[in-house]
Amino acid sequence: MHVDFGYNENGVIRRLMSDFREMVNYCIQKAVENKISSFVKLWHLVKDEIRRWDYARQYHVTACRVACSVLKSWRKKVKRGEADPNEPPVVRRTFVKFHSSLTKFKDNRLRITVKAKEYVWIDLKFGEYQKKFIDEWINGKLKIGEIIITPEKVIVPFKKEVEIKQPKQWLAIDINEANVTGVCTNGDWFIINTSEIKRIRHVYYEKRRRIQSGIKTGKRRKELLQKYGRRERNRVKDILHKVSKTIVEFAKYSNAGIILEDLKGIRKKIDYGEELNRRLHSWPFRKLQFYIEYKAKLEGLPVVYVNPAKSSSLCPICGGKLAPNGHRVLKCKCGLEMNRDLVACFNLIKRVAVCVTAECLPMNLREELICRFRQRKEI
Repeated sequence: MHVDFGYNENGVIRRLMSDFREMVNYCIQKAVENKISSFVKLWHLVKDEIRRWDYARQYHVTACRVACSVLKSWRKKVKRGEADPNEPPVVRRTFVKFHSSLTKFKDNRLRITVKAKEYVWIDLKFGEYQKKFIDEWINGKLKIGEIIITPEKVIVPFKKEVEIKQPKQWLAIDINEANVTGVCTNGDWFIINTSEIKRIRHVYYEKRRRIQSGIKTGKRRKELLQKYGRRERNRVKDILHKVSKTIVEFAKYSNAGIILEDLKGIRKKIDYGEELNRRLHSWPFRKLQFYIEYKAKLEGLPVVYVNPAKSSSLCPICGGKLAPNGHRVLKCKCGLEMNRDLVACFNLIKRVAVCVTAECLPMNLREELICRFRQRKEI
């Protein structure tokens, strides 16, 4: 998992970030000119010339790897027709990425090796949440990967070896625009209201529109857009962390593996029109899934992704086509009448746990779920 720390920027770090960006762009240029896609070939080509940036050798190697990663992403976009093959990528944002062997932590400060026997110290800013990761790192319970420093923060990837348990239950999660629904194979279920995210997105969308129409250009316009963009991200991120924590605690209590929908590429599959496309792109489902996944794995709970096709339109009992019967309620000819979100969760469970059949969902359980849902008890 990645943990963000604040820090006090200094001249050495600013220069290091700027030079690292130049190293990456130099490697990209050489790779494009020589039509190279392999890291090994690119490294042998640039390893002597890149020495003109006088830093530890690890920075040169990492810059070469980052360049290969950027080019790989660009070439995929070219194949999909999303990028111009005649315009190679250029890294514009300043940052630096380096191996954990170049760092040492002491007295709430991070020491970074710039080159042989030359170091720079960074004063980290963190709270209780970040402190528990640092303590476990110092005690050897956690390892760290390649650290990234940007002008705003230090991003430290912590690694922990955990044993994934065999779950006794399965918990299916259906993520919607205004709520997150979960159903467990033991009959427990929940609905978490996430409509606040939609409201926050709309409020800041309107604020940005007013700023863009009122201030056409200039530094003030850029500062305001960045400020409100940062506030929006932080507020949404806070809600997503709380929701994911609630879900994982529920799964941990039930000793349940988590089933998530494989929604990869959903934004590109259908053109819903300008308004719905904007709402779809502001729907942070992937970020929520990421938070759920890493928190669940920290607890030793397995996470699987399944194809959600037709999960909200087929009956989980008989497999028949469901028909609308009120607001978010679906009805089947076999007698099932249930909220569409619960239906989706049942179908997701059946696609993972084949033992979950009609016999595992007796009529009394279905009636109990329907009754409890109609009471509109939400978390």
